[in-house]
Amino acid sequence: MAESRGTIDRTQYPPAGTWEFDKNHTHIGFVARHMISRVRGAFEEFDGTIVIGEDPLESSVEVEIQAASVQTRTGMRDDHLRSPDFLDVERFPTLTFRSREIRPTGETTFELVGDLTIRDVTREVVLAAEFLGWGPGLQPDGSQMAGFTASTELVRQDWDLTWNVAVETGGWLVGDKVTIEIDTELLKASD
Repeated sequence: MAESRGTIDRTQYPPAGTWEFDKNHTHIGFVARHMISRVRGAFEEFDGTIVIGEDPLESSVEVEIQAASVQTRTGMRDDHLRSPDFLDVERFPTLTFRSREIRPTGETTFELVGDLTIRDVTREVVLAAEFLGWGPGLQPDGSQMAGFTASTELVRQDWDLTWNVAVETGGWLVGDKVTIEIDTELLKASD
């Protein structure tokens, strides 16, 4: 069966089919305010599937993230993020995202609309995404690769992530907003 590629505004998207994360070249990270600075972190364990449709606007994304894999390079902070104050990984071991709609915003940019579940609370999010390109992979088997980025800003309280401490000099220890940043390389699954 010949592979086909969809086109939006003259951009050739990858062949239709199932694609998987190249975990060595995928980063699911976040940035949050801590007092007067920003802290960066990432989730190290995740899995998911991207199905690119014959019409790219009919594509879908499903991702499952292991909450306990959160890393900020500070053990005490990581333990706190895993605790009931934040992710409560014992009760809620996964975070999930399931797309519902793709809306083009430019030749290579689009909005990815879907449901994000954290701590059993599901809310709609809109990720600003960009298609970076695709082509034959560099692996010995010649696997095809595709690259995308996506980001969004969340308000912690929307997912019942309300823990905070007032700072003596004014303000709060943890900011209300968290920026999610995703950079991914995908590999086309064998048919």
